[in-house]
Amino acid sequence: MPGTLSPETPLHIPPPPTKENLDFADLAIIDLTKFGTPEGKSQLVRDVRNAMSTVGFFYVINHGYTQEQTRRIFDIAEIPFRVSDEEKQNYPRSLDDEIKTKNVWLKGHTDFGSLSLLWSQPVSALQILDPQGNWKWVKHIDNALVVNAGDALEFMTGHFYKGTIHRVHQPPTDQRGLARLGVFYFAVFNDDVKLVPLQESPVLQRVGIIRRTEDDSAPSMITYRKGRVAAYGQAVLKEGKEKGVEEEEVAGVVIRHYN
Repeated sequence: MPGTLSPETPLHIPPPPTKENLDFADLAIIDLTKFGTPEGKSQLVRDVRNAMSTVGFFYVINHGYTQEQTRRIFDIAEIPFRVSDEEKQNYPRSLDDEIKTKNVWLKGHTDFGSLSLLWSQPVSALQILDPQGNWKWVKHIDNALVVNAGDALEFMTGHFYKGTIHRVHQPPTDQRGLARLGVFYFAVFNDDVKLVPLQESPVLQRVGIIRRTEDDSAPSMITYRKGRVAAYGQAVLKEGKEKGVEEEEVAGVVIRHYN
């Protein structure tokens, strides 16, 4: 029986992490090696619950993928971006672009699904809005996953787990011009799940429920997902009540974009 062969791919060489003294977010690091004992499992539950109910972002390490497997994932991910030097000249943002956007490459937003997983990237660009209203950089941890909650999970938990606002900013000076390659996985609930709080939860009964829309008009996962995808880059945003915030409505839910 023939053996399994991996097709040859270009070798992705990750750039070095920034050496600049950035204002990094203080995020929990969830170590899955603790899962092997009852005490460790209990600690993981507490740590994840605290991270998801406060900041909404955390790292996962020792997740089962080796460094070699992660490198292979990035090798494959780079294939579509292997272009000629001439084509590369069309990619860089101009100085006018940076001035117009105030160095923001993707406005502050929340993801629409339940959980988003991102392999940690050496090029610093991801920022989160902390509870105090300050933008904090997400620091690179080699072979770690960066996990964050999305709107769907926030809806289902009545704002107990928070879909954290995040954006993409121009990298620091020592990383400008470097290619930033991302590998993501966006998890969503089943299409027919209605995005209403789980009112039978003792936790939600104790802490209270904050709704983004009334239960009888709440969208299903498929309606909300398709609405968010269709509106991406197409919707005409309106000035919101908060300074620097623009709004749109998708499936009866007000979506905010932070400049």
